[in-house]
Amino acid sequence: MKAEKDINKILKNFLIKSILRNMKKYFVSLILIFTSSISFSQSVKVLDLYQAINLAKENNSSLKIANLERQKANLRVSEVYSENLVPNLTLTSGYTRAFKKPTFTIFGEQFSVGTDNSISTTLSATESLPILGTPVFSGIRIAEFYSKLQDEIYYQNELNVKSNVKKAYFGVLLAKQVNDLNVKTLQNAAENFDVVDRKYKNGVTTEFDFLRAKVNVDNIRPNVINSENNLSLAKNNLKNVMGLNVSEEIDVIGELTYDSSEVFGTMNALINKISENNVLVRQLTIFRDINREIVNIDEANFLPKLSVFGNYTLEANEDDNERLTNYKFNNSISAGLRLSWDLNLFKNSYKVQQAEIETKKNDEEIAELKRNLKLQTESVYIRLEDARNRIRSQYETVKLAERGFELANASYRNGVITQIDVLDAQLLLSQTKLSYLNAIYDFLIARTDLELLLEK
Repeated sequence: MKAEKDINKILKNFLIKSILRNMKKYFVSLILIFTSSISFSQSVKVLDLYQAINLAKENNSSLKIANLERQKANLRVSEVYSENLVPNLTLTSGYTRAFKKPTFTIFGEQFSVGTDNSISTTLSATESLPILGTPVFSGIRIAEFYSKLQDEIYYQNELNVKSNVKKAYFGVLLAKQVNDLNVKTLQNAAENFDVVDRKYKNGVTTEFDFLRAKVNVDNIRPNVINSENNLSLAKNNLKNVMGLNVSEEIDVIGELTYDSSEVFGTMNALINKISENNVLVRQLTIFRDINREIVNIDEANFLPKLSVFGNYTLEANEDDNERLTNYKFNNSISAGLRLSWDLNLFKNSYKVQQAEIETKKNDEEIAELKRNLKLQTESVYIRLEDARNRIRSQYETVKLAERGFELANASYRNGVITQIDVLDAQLLLSQTKLSYLNAIYDFLIARTDLELLLEK
């Protein structure tokens, strides 16, 4: 009895130590899993669409360059105002040393002229009068037009970045959902194979059905690998658009969705709105305004240019026997009008004609751009409606295919249909869901193109 108690005691201690040891391993495993999950969540940057757009705006090189050009244009406006409305001031100073003075002879006696040292300082002010051939305000307007043009270019770059990010983001969502679909299809095929395998082992089904189910699983596995690779490529494309390093890990939130209540208006209303006020039309209109001002400047060159000037001069002329501190400085003030006239009128006439041709070219470019925008709008609208119709059709088809697949599995278990019918139902379900996802993706891409044209 005592030996039996000792054995029980030993076994009890062994069991307690074993349980404690296993619990320790369990807690260590939990800590490792928890730590790795925290590390994963910290290393992967999870983004929604708006975060992706804002990140791209911060990192995009084209936007940075356009912003610098905009700042430069604003400074150019200030420069032109200063050039045309503020007198041009010039300060000049000079020192002259006469190593040999000029001389002249009177009655055989030589006399020297001038002094050994001359110091002169002159402050000059010149201002062109905004009359006749001096189109001061045309130059100012050109600078302001150029500043507006740079604002429009920056805005266009911003719209393009936003559109590119949206398309790349939707591409990642599509790749994720296609991968999930392939994984689910593989799971369904594996479950179907388990059913066939059990039936085959029980002698209920044929070897052909067994091999067919096994081959089906093996055929789906490459699709999963391919969709995973496509997902990785789609993420790399999004990282590139956002200006991130390819080595950074990212993930996106959401899924491809369709809002049936979304309304964009009639095609004619969209065409009129886009063709008349698109950012590209505004840019060409500004170019035309600039060329019109250049015509005004060239036409003004037929007239004389009038300017006023004034000089203040402080000078001293002394010989070497005078110390610098004893120099006597004399000042003088003068002012006047200056008239200049370029009489090469034929050359200027050709310049005016060239500037007028540039303006006519702008008119043609604007008309052609409006025609192209009309065609783009029509194309996008047709793509939207086509995708919308496919979504409606595929939505009902997916429901029917899901129900058909459920019935096929149940019927096969009950021996009503063959394995081929199950595989056909599975293939139909997979293709239908894929078509539905592609229809939503096409709709979102077309909507993004329309939003780019509408500047949303």
